[in-house]
Amino acid sequence: MKIGVLGVIAVGCLLLVLSGLWATIFPGTRSWTEEKAAQWSKIQVRLHNLAPIVNNPAGRVSVHSGPDPGEAKQEYDRLVLEDRELAAEFQSAHDSPHTVARILKWSGIAFAVVGIIGWYAVSQSK
Repeated sequence: MKIGVLGVIAVGCLLLVLSGLWATIFPGTRSWTEEKAAQWSKIQVRLHNLAPIVNNPAGRVSVHSGPDPGEAKQEYDRLVLEDRELAAEFQSAHDSPHTVARILKWSGIAFAVVGIIGWYAVSQSK
């Protein structure tokens, strides 16, 4: 009986150690690359440049001063969708290692507590 309890405590401790190392072993950079970061940066710059054309409330942009407002609006809408997709992908790459580490940590704590309670129960039953 004590071997089983020690095993539960050992699994709990192993999970706690693994939770501390998880973000180092499996960092978010495995799914978020420099190419994606560069693409996201280009999209944000283009959105910043198109925003005054698309969001001009008075319509004061002359035909000769830049791109067609209709085409600019279509490009802006497409870029907004791409920006949201990349932002969600970045957030997922950032959060997933920490989420797994949090699950491992609390699982380890639960195993360790159950093991300690089991150890106490076994030692009291003699």
